[in-house]
Amino acid sequence: MSFDRIPKGSLFLVTGATGFIGSAVTDAALARGFKVRGVTRSIPKAAAFQKSLDDKYGKGKFELVEVKDLTAPDAFDGILEGVAGVLHLATDISMSISYDVVVDSVVQATVELMKAAAKVPSVKSFVLTSSRIAIFNPDYNQREISPKLDQWGDHFIDAAKQTPDDHPMKGVLVYAASKVLGEHAAWDYYNSAHPAYTFNTVLPDLVLGPTFNPTPGNSTHTLLNSLFLSEAELVILNFVKPASLAVDVRDVASIHLAVLLSTSTQGKRIWAAAHRFEINDILAIWREEFPERKFLEDFKLPPQPKITLELAESEELLRAFEGRSWFSLRESVIANVQDVL
Repeated sequence: MSFDRIPKGSLFLVTGATGFIGSAVTDAALARGFKVRGVTRSIPKAAAFQKSLDDKYGKGKFELVEVKDLTAPDAFDGILEGVAGVLHLATDISMSISYDVVVDSVVQATVELMKAAAKVPSVKSFVLTSSRIAIFNPDYNQREISPKLDQWGDHFIDAAKQTPDDHPMKGVLVYAASKVLGEHAAWDYYNSAHPAYTFNTVLPDLVLGPTFNPTPGNSTHTLLNSLFLSEAELVILNFVKPASLAVDVRDVASIHLAVLLSTSTQGKRIWAAAHRFEINDILAIWREEFPERKFLEDFKLPPQPKITLELAESEELLRAFEGRSWFSLRESVIANVQDVL
């Protein structure tokens, strides 16, 4: 398998570069000898991240550009100059209940960036970060779930519209609808406009592991740390009742780069998912690794549904690109908490 669609030393544009997954993608790209232009809404807030990468890889390898409104028609004017690969990770993770605001912003930012990239001859490959929730959400009422990559979670659209604003899952449903409609819009544009670049989407599941940004914002990384610290508000429970498949952020970054660079990926949806688990599995790992600490008691939950994904292509990509398989769940959840020990 070849990963030379784009030569080393080339420049990538990474939106959401300071986020949990975006910072891991940025670090992985720099480690492989590429340059990165990261898009952020606030350069001052990203100063610590900039310094950490300058110290690690040398100045001039990573630069930040500030785009306050990704939906503006001219949002990406000029910043795609010289870019060979685009990794679009930025999305609305506010869990806002404002359906029109969230969905429209995700759809518009995605399509505007794809249109802008189509005007730049140097862009050879474009990868959009979608989500497992664009296909399915686990359900205790389904004992066995075998989602396919040609399925869509279109039912989230109506669910998000019809759910009352005061319902505790309203924000999650709006987020789900934005991921479904955002990816739909991307494929609709790509299949109708036929830009010169290759296009693929990556669908991560529950992402855990170390953070590459010294000042991380809210993410599943920080939510899992709340469980580790036995904090009162455990938002992470919303993601693990029931759970789906956990994946290390380093593997998610590798899958993104492998898809961007592979000469055999074109017009595909690719899973970034690895391990079936339950929340009590995570607690058990921590108790063994940190016997001196006190953790919450095991949660009493219904039996976990059996989820089977078609991971062969993802595993083949990862093994060919990195020479290894997935980081284990144990490695991921221990790495996740290193910044709060």
